[in-house]
Amino acid sequence: MTRLLAANLALVLAVASVAAVTLPARTAGARDEDDAAALKRAQAHFKKGEKLFALGRFAEALDEYQKAFEEYPIAELLFNIGQCHRNLGAYDEAIFSFRKYLRLKPDAENREATEEYIAELEAEKARAAPRPVKPRIEPIPDGKPEPAARVSKQPIYTRWWFWTGLVVVAGATATAIIIASDDSALPDADLPAVDFPK
Repeated sequence: MTRLLAANLALVLAVASVAAVTLPARTAGARDEDDAAALKRAQAHFKKGEKLFALGRFAEALDEYQKAFEEYPIAELLFNIGQCHRNLGAYDEAIFSFRKYLRLKPDAENREATEEYIAELEAEKARAAPRPVKPRIEPIPDGKPEPAARVSKQPIYTRWWFWTGLVVVAGATATAIIIASDDSALPDADLPAVDFPK
């Protein structure tokens, strides 16, 4: 048993030494070149994200900020990612991004505002939580209850979902008209400046 263990250990060490020899070692110069290239790609994604955010195209801006963060992880990009999620109504993702931003940058100048965003998002999330719907049962002539969907012969305009849908469409249309005609109606674009290292 001891011989088998010793043989396995020798084999593992031999494979590890061969792997170490055959893998090219990265020099400091190569690492610097890779970092510079990653930084340049991150800056390009960041600039695209800024333009898209300013246009209110938050989903596309989010994608660019995430690509920038993948290339060169800077804490401020997490704040921008959180702002995109916030404007898209993705409460959990926004809260996660803001908290991670504060963990990575505990001395952030906008810490208080970020904590307020988190509190607002948690309150919004609690308000938006679905409440259990109790099915409505109506009695039928023979005395046995039957689900309302089979019994109800109400006109469509008397249904709650008809009016809810109508209000949502009207609100979206009004919002689109206001945004298209008034620059002051743009969403909160309070983003910190991102300082990429030189």
